Amino acid sequence: MRLVPLFGHFARFQLTNSKKTDILKNIHYGRADNRLDVYIGSPSATSTSLIDHTDDDANSDHTVESNGSPVLIYVYGGAWDSGHKSMLMPMAQNLANQGYIVVVPDYTRYPQAKIEDMVRDIQDAVVWTTKNATRYGGDPSNIYLMGSGSGAHVSSLAIIHDAIEQLGGIPAPDVEGDTTPLVKIPSWPKDEPTEEKGSQNYKERVRGLILFSGVFDITYYYVYLHKRGIEEVSAMPRVMHRSANNYLACSPSWILATAMSTLERPELLEQVLPKSILLIHGEKDGLIPAFSSSTLFNLLCHADIANTKYKIYTGQGHLDPAIDLILPSNPITASLLSDIEDVVRHNSATASNAAEFSSTGSSTPNGGEEDDDLLLKQQQEQYSRDFTESLAVLS
Repeated sequence: MRLVPLFGHFARFQLTNSKKTDILKNIHYGRADNRLDVYIGSPSATSTSLIDHTDDDANSDHTVESNGSPVLIYVYGGAWDSGHKSMLMPMAQNLANQGYIVVVPDYTRYPQAKIEDMVRDIQDAVVWTTKNATRYGGDPSNIYLMGSGSGAHVSSLAIIHDAIEQLGGIPAPDVEGDTTPLVKIPSWPKDEPTEEKGSQNYKERVRGLILFSGVFDITYYYVYLHKRGIEEVSAMPRVMHRSANNYLACSPSWILATAMSTLERPELLEQVLPKSILLIHGEKDGLIPAFSSSTLFNLLCHADIANTKYKIYTGQGHLDPAIDLILPSNPITASLLSDIEDVVRHNSATASNAAEFSSTGSSTPNGGEEDDDLLLKQQQEQYSRDFTESLAVLS
């Protein structure tokens, strides 16, 4: 039922879309038998729309001349156990029509995979895109990882966990009474091209993150599901290895908050995390509360990420912001495309890291450094309360 509105939008898009988009389909990537599609807004002389490239690889001859276009990797949601890259076709076509190269990977989902496998697949998709972007007209130094729902969670976990790992990592969570083996989030492939940053040789995996309606605190989300009586229906607990410690280890917000308290040099976070991060959430999202995005936003602000923005769309539910990317004629679509363009096109521009954007376009600055410190302390206290409650639920 969650996908019913998408079919209507898909049909309307196909009827109203007058632009042509090259779609290179079913290209193999990564260490498993995963496939991805590449969308190119301006048809090239060396590719044909809707060609199936099941056996395509880095040695094939589907190269187009690079025009330096920004590249968007879109990771779909689906509660960690459903979804398919084909469902992203109208969104990807609309984004490609804006001048982006769009990569849509499939990735293994539950029950065939758990969180560490999903993270590995997203790593592989980023590595593949970095190596092959120029072949499809993209700029390998200007790649953005997009995700919605569970896709936003897996994407942010892959990037934030890696950033913290590069800076030395954080202590493993140690919730009293939990003896479940700790999940091992995989490290990135060693052969990925690196970008040197000073003497530390930090690796910038992507230029930015664009995250729609994401789950960023698994502990908080588990408690939320439990209060609604649907935690046994959701695949999430099983994907995250069903323990309080693993819920923490799989939470980008907890990882970031802990890193700021335990890293020897937390000021380096601004160097190793993506330079631009956009969080978008629907005000009336009853599936994943907007608190999830606002918490991560404030943590990123506290980490001094130069261009971090958070936008709430009033009256919007969980699927609405992502679905509205389909139809270029919708006023909300124009606003969403403008949000994305602001991140991608103006990535190098100076931007305040303390701006929270509403759907009307006005901004409300956060408080000063003292307010940020107080907010971080309150969030950490909230984590502690949620952890205690989750243990009571699990016992």
